[in-house]
Amino acid sequence: MADTAAEKVLSRKASAARRAVEAHGMSVEKAFRRALARTAEEAWNLALIARNARQARRDQDETAALLDSGEMILLLDGPDEMTGFALLDRQTVTALVEVQTLGLVTDLDPDDRRLTPTDAAISAPLVDGALERLADYLVDDPAGAQVAGYAFGAMIDSARIASNLLTAPSYRVFEAELELAGGLRRGRIALLLPERAPARRSAPAAGPARHEDLMLTLPARVDVVLARVKMSFAAACELAPGSLIPLPAEALTGAEIVAGGRHRVLTGTLGQMNGQRAFRVGERTGAGTSETAPGTAEHGPDRAADASAHDPAAPPPAAMDWPTDEIAAGPSPEPATATPSVAMDLPDFPDLPPLDFDEATVADEDADPLAGFASPLDDLDLPQD
Repeated sequence: MADTAAEKVLSRKASAARRAVEAHGMSVEKAFRRALARTAEEAWNLALIARNARQARRDQDETAALLDSGEMILLLDGPDEMTGFALLDRQTVTALVEVQTLGLVTDLDPDDRRLTPTDAAISAPLVDGALERLADYLVDDPAGAQVAGYAFGAMIDSARIASNLLTAPSYRVFEAELELAGGLRRGRIALLLPERAPARRSAPAAGPARHEDLMLTLPARVDVVLARVKMSFAAACELAPGSLIPLPAEALTGAEIVAGGRHRVLTGTLGQMNGQRAFRVGERTGAGTSETAPGTAEHGPDRAADASAHDPAAPPPAAMDWPTDEIAAGPSPEPATATPSVAMDLPDFPDLPPLDFDEATVADEDADPLAGFASPLDDLDLPQD
């Protein structure tokens, strides 16, 4: 006996787990059919089969036309003061009343009496249970947000009153044909829910970026470049340990930190601090290449500062407060005296006229080369001592 009870418990757990797995990835129509069937089975042990389940989007006029076909109209209270509707025909309402009052469903013809709020309260558990399960089945589907949060509110007496309560521009309609108690009664159900815009995804909370801890532990090699010197290939081949290379005047003040061999990170001044080499950051250049950027000098930021002085859009250089007794830069060399080259637009001169060597006069070789160079002076009246 105990083994049989344990088997039943395990069977129920396995069935629940199987249904949960099957719920993931199912279509909206299948989820609607299953939600109706599971609600009727668990609430009243009523066999309910939903057929021809479908969903569609309807505008207000089409939704109002659907309200005219409902014999019972239930108002559904939703989130953000939105209202939906549930439509049930008389056969479905009669089956729900019979199973909850008599404990079974008959095949007797339904009476033509007026449906009352009591009938609505008896029918409400089917609607509420189906909506709740449908939202659970479609938790990963965009349609799940359309049905979440709705529940039975009240019964509406006529389709005209319900039409006046239509406020949304469009509605999502879920419809299905019902087979109750093995076909003893056949009915219809429809859910009319306002179309809601998809919820915006909230921005991720501020926190450490992905793989931040790992990236901070990776080694990164950077080099300090004093200057870039141009020389011929022959001169470069003659370099040997101990050779002296002349550096430009702004080598110390225009040093660069280079990463990856070519990408210039920032510029600054090279000096000493506490007996060790130190680099004072002067300008951050980002991850640009180490080639000379437009508007910057070839050997440092000094000439770039002069260029930025003529550019009103350039930001002013940042003032830096560094103690002079802690960082001692190298000796300040004399400023460069190179004369800047000035590009001038000079007019082109016309070509020389052709020379006629046949008519050219040839000087006499025997003539005095100094003839006519100077003329004799007249006698000068010089003062006598």
